[in-house]
Amino acid sequence: MKNQYTILTGSKNNAGDFLIKYRAKQLFKELRPDREIIDFNAWEEFDEEKLQTVNESKALILLGGPSLQKTMRPYIYKMTNNIDDINVPIITMGIGWKSISGNWEDTYDYNFSNESIELLERINQSGYQSSVRDYHTLNAIRFKGFDNFVMSGCPAYYDLSSIAKEPSTPVLQKIAFSLGVSFVESSAMENLMKENILKCKEMFSDKVFEVVFHHSLDKQEFLRTHNATTKHVERHNEFAHWLKVQKISYVDISGSAENLMNYYTQVDLHIGYRVHAHIFMNSVSRASILISEDGRGVATKDVIGGIVLNSIYSIKNSFVSKVLNKIIRSYDRVHPNIHLTHELLKNIEYEQKIGFIRTTSTRKQIDNNFTVMKYFLKQLP
Repeated sequence: MKNQYTILTGSKNNAGDFLIKYRAKQLFKELRPDREIIDFNAWEEFDEEKLQTVNESKALILLGGPSLQKTMRPYIYKMTNNIDDINVPIITMGIGWKSISGNWEDTYDYNFSNESIELLERINQSGYQSSVRDYHTLNAIRFKGFDNFVMSGCPAYYDLSSIAKEPSTPVLQKIAFSLGVSFVESSAMENLMKENILKCKEMFSDKVFEVVFHHSLDKQEFLRTHNATTKHVERHNEFAHWLKVQKISYVDISGSAENLMNYYTQVDLHIGYRVHAHIFMNSVSRASILISEDGRGVATKDVIGGIVLNSIYSIKNSFVSKVLNKIIRSYDRVHPNIHLTHELLKNIEYEQKIGFIRTTSTRKQIDNNFTVMKYFLKQLP
């Protein structure tokens, strides 16, 4: 057995997924320098060579993202057909749930396939603590009887140079608005996002204001990624065209953690729907307002506090509604928060008045959660 961990990661095109992997590797380098990191794509099945590498490692670590899903095995983590081919401990690091509504009551009976239960049983019996990225995920796992987990937060929360440093009051010169993905299937959410953007652009008419795409606008580049759909990239390009017509600047930061970090480091205030834009900004003690479009955003507020606004009142989640949404373009499952834009503007006004004081509270909570992340990493084999 070698002094190494094999990690399974899901970074394909979305800038946030690359940030998770980048920050996790920084944490390993700082806190577990005794281990080399071998990185495999989570969605690829192990061939004989990869399986040998895994079984020569101290552990197989399933890293980050909303991978706690009904079909997390084999849809998220392909691995092997026979999980017993893996002879080393299987451990999770900062994984999260996936829920459209984000309601806490959804954690009481979170559904898993038999293969996913088999994987979770193996993880729970590893002899080591695994970690999740939020309390909704922790509760969902506990209610299935798996108690060998801790809430460490997403690895992306931890910029090691920012830990325990007091944030300064921002001077707003550049504002970035990150675009969500719910508009791809919902015209109601598309209209809401456009309203958000127009009003924020108006509010910051004397500042630099840009809309940020975390997924690639290049069709060929996007479709090269695993499970990519034509509709997704086409709808994003339609939105980009609308921005051009409105004479609103936009930027594509997809493809790497560096793209995300280099861009948002130049931003004084982030507003928008991308969870990892919000996570990054808080990780470096910069101002951010997250607009939640699903359970990933909702869960963030319990982890670090801060400003999280709900964009959706309710969503039709029956099988029939899902089918109708696929075959009838005008059918919309989403009932959006019609008060969101007004609420957003009032929050911006208030935070400017008090110097974005809630950024100070998120800094303290990230630092508190870091103690759990350190514990998790140090107890690994």
